[in-house]
Amino acid sequence: MSTAISRVRQPIETLFGWIEQQTGIECAGKVRSYNGLMVHVFGKLAAAMFFWNHLRVSS
Repeated sequence: MSTAISRVRQPIETLFGWIEQQTGIECAGKVRSYNGLMVHVFGKLAAAMFFWNHLRVSS
């Protein structure tokens, strides 16, 4: 059972690690509201998708 969970979990952790590396999404110390948090998170995800698309196109 634990190997099946590990197989599913590893690619997800890799994706989130890449997003954190590209955007610094975990650094939300100045966010003071739910709306501010949503702007922070979705802005960082948009930046990550931009970087991913840029890397894919230039390869």
